[in-house]
Amino acid sequence: MKLGISSYAYRWAVGGDFRFGDVFRIRSPLSVFGLVEKTRELGLEVLQICENVSFDMTAQEYERLREVANSKGITIELGTAGLEIPTLHKHVQIADLMGSHLLRAYPEKREPIDQVIRKIDEFLPVLRARGLTLAIENSSLCIYPCHELAEMLRRIGDPLVGACIDVVNSVGLLERPLETVRVLAPYVVSLHMKDFSIKRRDVGGFTIFGVPLGRGLIDVKAVLDIIKECNRDPNIIIEQWMERKGSEEETLQEEERWLKESISFLRSVLQSK
Repeated sequence: MKLGISSYAYRWAVGGDFRFGDVFRIRSPLSVFGLVEKTRELGLEVLQICENVSFDMTAQEYERLREVANSKGITIELGTAGLEIPTLHKHVQIADLMGSHLLRAYPEKREPIDQVIRKIDEFLPVLRARGLTLAIENSSLCIYPCHELAEMLRRIGDPLVGACIDVVNSVGLLERPLETVRVLAPYVVSLHMKDFSIKRRDVGGFTIFGVPLGRGLIDVKAVLDIIKECNRDPNIIIEQWMERKGSEEETLQEEERWLKESISFLRSVLQSK
């Protein structure tokens, strides 16, 4: 297991997530090259660049990103939204230019499971030709429960198609985090680690909110134990669910503080194993 971050660890520093309308207009948003440097400064080995960063570049710029990351000892992984074949083809080409051997993706709409399986089966020759692993995430869109996603992966039955387990996302489907991990662990090729808590909002309900790793309801040690029992060795990618603060300066400082605390906690768990 290598330890890294995704661009969602810096969702505010990159300028918010434009897909959800939370554009955060800051003076100097982090570029993908800035994310590589942040990864190095944090002493991490992996950067997963996902769809919350808009980075349409030329072929030469993607290759330059690969060179810069290699020079700093950083493994680049690519993430995108959607399992449509044109989307996958586009990002396979980008992954090739960037030197990424993993493409994390997730469904944006519900389709019959047989249809998804057929689509991925037809795409397998492209993955084999590139030596690229497709990691399908249990995303926060909550489209497929973990058991259905596991059924897809079982029936596809190819090591180049696996699960990107996010330990929190499926809470939106009322799945217990360790249930999600147990069901998908036999197929895991990427692990998104973050933490959350729940508080009573008022008489009308509860609020789920993010916290730094180790401060919430995720049993990180148990997650890692389950994956180890399945003889899987995915990279661990830290993400964050942090709300915007009162100012740009406060938001960016808090985001950095959360991330450093999460990294420290995760390293302490890994060292104790």
